[in-house]
Amino acid sequence: MANRFILPSSPVVRCQDRFDLLGSDEEEVPFWDLLTAILTSKSEPIRDVTSFIDALETIAISLRGSLQNGNHNTLREFMTLYLKDEAQHDQFFARTWPFLVGLALAMPTLFPDGTLPCISPAGNDTKTMKATFSRRQIACLVVHQFLCSMPSHPWDTESFVDLRPWFSQSNTSHVGAVHAYLTALFTYFEHLQKPAERYKSRMDLSTDEWPIIFEIRSIGNNEADRLLEKVSSRTHLSSTSIEICHLPESQIVPAFLGLPRGGCVISANKCFGYGPTGTQEELHVGISPESYPAVLLARPLSDHQVLICQGAEPMVSIKGYGRDAKLDQVLPSSNLAPEDFRQWKDRTMLFMDALEMDIFGAESSFSIPDIDPPTRLSREMISKAYNAFRSDGKAYSHIVTGLWGCRTFGGNKYVKCLLQWCAASLAQVPVLKFVFAGSDQEAFAKEFTLFATRVRQAKVTVKQIFEALAVLKDCGYEVGADSVFDYMAGQLSIEWYGKY
Repeated sequence: MANRFILPSSPVVRCQDRFDLLGSDEEEVPFWDLLTAILTSKSEPIRDVTSFIDALETIAISLRGSLQNGNHNTLREFMTLYLKDEAQHDQFFARTWPFLVGLALAMPTLFPDGTLPCISPAGNDTKTMKATFSRRQIACLVVHQFLCSMPSHPWDTESFVDLRPWFSQSNTSHVGAVHAYLTALFTYFEHLQKPAERYKSRMDLSTDEWPIIFEIRSIGNNEADRLLEKVSSRTHLSSTSIEICHLPESQIVPAFLGLPRGGCVISANKCFGYGPTGTQEELHVGISPESYPAVLLARPLSDHQVLICQGAEPMVSIKGYGRDAKLDQVLPSSNLAPEDFRQWKDRTMLFMDALEMDIFGAESSFSIPDIDPPTRLSREMISKAYNAFRSDGKAYSHIVTGLWGCRTFGGNKYVKCLLQWCAASLAQVPVLKFVFAGSDQEAFAKEFTLFATRVRQAKVTVKQIFEALAVLKDCGYEVGADSVFDYMAGQLSIEWYGKY
């Protein structure tokens, strides 16, 4: 079972009946029987926020033996505010909640063997592995993540198995971001049980009509070497157009999610997924409940792996980043708009983790850590960016990205943008769209626009860029972190007058 995630419906998941819900004399009972008793109790029915929180606590204690120093204060406050209107409160507990319970208890039918596959290849295997689900199956998994009824991961990871990080108050939680995530989740729940007016409802769509696909895409050393040694010398950066958009404020909105037929870079951690802060990865996942189950399917990403998620529909848009992140608006349901249906089912999220600058041997005083040692460059460009940008079939129409790995992970924005451009050219992506935001990124947006124009005119190859960056490690102290374009222009004999 080490290569499969065990679901709560599996008979191997057993626990003590601490509240004597089943009246059994056995030392341990099937957790599924306990969960069913909690969700369908007639003596203690779930009909308001208080009884719902009590049920969550009973589930946690039954499954794990304790609340694990957690609380549900944030969730309680959110639900109280979200359901403050009496009619909305009654609607949720009279219709939505029973629907969610029915969906949760359908797990044995939806997942007959009681497990999920692990899509991480074993060892150094570089084959691509994927898992495809119906929207009903995904909804069932999301409800269990909401109920915190999922057992622990069978492998080592820092990813969260359920949504508990959003439910409790802590010093690391960013209130605006968590409020937006929970709004997305409850909007999703409302949409699930609404009948469709112009198209089938989410629950009635087959995997042929709208699959939710999770894929671990791997690349081997031989292919990486071939790209660097042979393909890069005949691949010009001019084959990929650069489009740059600068926004006054960071936004996670449909216009910048890679639609149509494109992909959007998710600046992930190795242990990917969601959390209580407003990082770029958490914002993208937080607005898209159908992407939550990714954490159940794969081990932490290795250096030669990326995670691809296709078909996860967003529920809300968000403005801001980090502590400034906040709900923007609730998005229209695809049930009511056929044109949204067509675009969202092909939405592609490209999870490529950025390398932390303090774990790969770079000198802490070195001003451009991305380029030292040289293996860092190939990892970032080939093992991550190219691996994410390539497609098994027709090339993506475009890729939307930004300052990948340049905030928390401390990357150099000049180097990271050049590496993504190289990777997009190798992957034959026609357009690479960079989205920058805030006054601190405005000057760089202008500088990059000018530099990109000069590079395209000069017919520079990927190999030239890569080799120039590799040499930069020997003179990085003199060049400085903000002068990479100046250095590159000199190395490539590009006419360049410095910053805009």
